Amino acid sequence: MKKSLVLSALFLLWLMPVWAENTTDNRETIIKMEPIIVEDTQISEPARSRLIISERAKGPVSDGGDLLTTIPGISSARMGGHGVDPVVRGQSHNRLNILLDGAYVHGGCPNRMDPPSSYGPSETYDEVEVIKGFQTVQQGGGGSGGTVLFKRNTERFTEGEWYRGRAGGGYRGNADGREGFADLSVGNTQGYLRIIGNYDNSENYEDGDGHSVRSAYEVSTGNVMLGWTPDDETRVEFGYEATDTDDVYFAGAGMDSPYTLHDVYRLKFNRGLSFGAIQKVSGRVSYSDLKHQMDNYSLRTPPMAMMHMKAPSTSDTLSGRLDFDAVHGDFLTNFGIDYQSNKRDAVRYRGNARDNVNAINSFLWPDVRLQTIGLYGESEWIMSYNRRIKIGLRYDHVRATADKADRTPTDTLGMLAKLSASGLYTIYYGGSSRSEIENNISGMVRFEQDYLQGKGTFYTTLSRSVRTADATERYMASNNNMTESSRWVGNPFIDPEKHHQIEIGTRCKTESWGFDSNVYYNRISDFIMRTRDHGASAAGNNATIYRNVSAYLIGSEISLNRYWTEHLFSGASLAYVYGENLREDRPLAQIPPLEVSVTTDYKKRNWSVGGKVLMVNRQSRVDDTTSIGSGLDARKTPGYAVADLYGSYTFDMGARIKFGVDNLFDKTTLNI
Repeated sequence: MKKSLVLSALFLLWLMPVWAENTTDNRETIIKMEPIIVEDTQISEPARSRLIISERAKGPVSDGGDLLTTIPGISSARMGGHGVDPVVRGQSHNRLNILLDGAYVHGGCPNRMDPPSSYGPSETYDEVEVIKGFQTVQQGGGGSGGTVLFKRNTERFTEGEWYRGRAGGGYRGNADGREGFADLSVGNTQGYLRIIGNYDNSENYEDGDGHSVRSAYEVSTGNVMLGWTPDDETRVEFGYEATDTDDVYFAGAGMDSPYTLHDVYRLKFNRGLSFGAIQKVSGRVSYSDLKHQMDNYSLRTPPMAMMHMKAPSTSDTLSGRLDFDAVHGDFLTNFGIDYQSNKRDAVRYRGNARDNVNAINSFLWPDVRLQTIGLYGESEWIMSYNRRIKIGLRYDHVRATADKADRTPTDTLGMLAKLSASGLYTIYYGGSSRSEIENNISGMVRFEQDYLQGKGTFYTTLSRSVRTADATERYMASNNNMTESSRWVGNPFIDPEKHHQIEIGTRCKTESWGFDSNVYYNRISDFIMRTRDHGASAAGNNATIYRNVSAYLIGSEISLNRYWTEHLFSGASLAYVYGENLREDRPLAQIPPLEVSVTTDYKKRNWSVGGKVLMVNRQSRVDDTTSIGSGLDARKTPGYAVADLYGSYTFDMGARIKFGVDNLFDKTTLNI
């Protein structure tokens, strides 16, 4: 308690200058660089890029994660056609902070069938902003790999304007995928009503060898937003969003998902102020209500009659934020408080027929709740017209509980003993805990120096970010019917990850060239690693567990553009990351290989055409052995190259059609 009070006092003292009167404002003298265009993505400042959905040339995508993979340097993992899990700088899961129009959403599947990005249909948003690495303390705790902000920006209606609208559709031939959307707004200068609908349906696809791959899905999304805009400095918006995801097939999992129901309620406001140095106050509150079903009999045949299984789950997330912008002399400051509470509950049932699946096998998430209260402040010092320093500090108080940890399952059909979550924790970690508390401190310093009369910027960032374990890493409690090696058990005593990063980079834009590059090193204390027991517990027999190790990630990203004419330009990008588990002297699992892409685009006023070649190197640094490692990597993978063609045409009334061919030569892999 004393530690928390001292930290809070230091935090307030650090922010006290915001109450000083604003004497000068050097912001107007800062040279603003034009954004660098890399494929469809605008690199607006170092390590920060924006994807404007209305300007995107490429064809339909399956979900928000699939959309993110079109941005250079972002790869993914997937088990099916829907539920693409993005990977940024070798980091995924909740090492990325992903916000959907200001709301935190946590999926309902412990095995990541539905990561947060899967609830972000691309055409229902206006833009996506990606911040790579730990460059800000404003968007929640963790986020060591980066922050992804899916945004809806409804501009205030001008005088005499009353209607806006767009609609479109798309088709993906291989999987017979069909997508349609409509986005309609009505209003005036005082407010607006905006309605967005999206429908996406896809069948199983054929790979390059003609084999059918389980990947079908159906998704319907509807949004209603009601806004009040009495002046340019005031906005209040209430929104409701509903997503219905049905019959999702997963080739990479033992279950499918017959349905997921997701409802999100949002309330956002901002108000311009002139209260001393404070220029603006904004806030948001959101509630995400998610119901998810997994089973192995609705969309497939179980391996045997007694193995009919289902796992209904819920994930409810309440989050909020109160935020202030201030200007004081040569300092631009943002500070505030945020809150997040995620409650997850998942039970696995077993039976010998599809109408008799009612014996409780495991409390997978035993009524888990993770609560975080955060204080943050970030200040940018405008040292001169071409030099800046940004400093950020964040404190998070975290409480984790598992209220059903002592409940014993009822399943009597298996060969193994019935074990509560606490019983499983005791076998693998020597004890159990239903409640844990953490106090985490994160911070960053970034220096920027412009050069070439503002055409280029050099930057370096030093940071420490702390990530708490998620519900699965801390409290997963999956027993098994037959073998201990198939158990999956979280660690209630796991320590939070501490990422210490240094990043150096530059970006430069001229009339003919655009260049953006960085190199980074991330030394991680207490990396939370999913691994195997390896006989450490007498009754363990190689179950999946979690423990802390030391690790590091090192990598680089490079983008180069050539603007041949006003309409024709080409680009090349490269991304590479190397991950090492220092404790066991082996590669970190799930690290993407070297990736290179080359594009050429031609754009006129209302039409565009382009092509892309993606080359991915073989990955020989894997952790694919369960006997001594984690086995999370299936195998070493060969390199491959694929070519895509795409284009679009915009009609005078505003409607737009996109077309293209992915994997033009219909290849499974090409060794390179």
